[in-house]
Amino acid sequence: MTIQSGLLLPEQRASLQHAIEAAVVAHASLVDAPDAEADNALRLAAASSAGVQICEGLQKEAVGKARQAGRSWAELGALMGITRQAAQQRFTPSGKKEWFPKEWIGTWDGIEIKARNSWNDGLKLYVDGLQVAENGGMFALDKTRPFVAVTVARADGKTFLVEVFAYALFSVSIKIVVDGKQIAGDVF
Repeated sequence: MTIQSGLLLPEQRASLQHAIEAAVVAHASLVDAPDAEADNALRLAAASSAGVQICEGLQKEAVGKARQAGRSWAELGALMGITRQAAQQRFTPSGKKEWFPKEWIGTWDGIEIKARNSWNDGLKLYVDGLQVAENGGMFALDKTRPFVAVTVARADGKTFLVEVFAYALFSVSIKIVVDGKQIAGDVF
């Protein structure tokens, strides 16, 4: 089977957009109250961010399977509306080795929160295995300001704030804080 064009017809794109918007809104657990606008905005931001990550994962998996099936980078690029080179650069595994990786893991309310740091890849924050934030900085000298901070929405619509404080010059110290309480990492 050959796909002629990667671009969806306007009605297909509109239908997909509607389905995605409906899914994000449904999973944001919006509150119908006059004073809930700010909280609803955070819920929508968290749900749409998770949706983007899920779609990117689906896209990466589909590209990998298409490549295994013998599809060319030129064909994949055309289907995604990017060049062959852009598709190859974006989806070819880098194979780079992390230098001095280190992890800190904590649990909060049944949710696993992990900070992973390496010298050449920076700090990445994961919540239940899903990357939610990152900072590629090499040095963190201010122990009082979060190196990474993200508000995460739970399935029940409630949110919590995860902050990762770092001190890194020659070695790395990390502490993971959820809603103001340290749950893992180093004491500093």
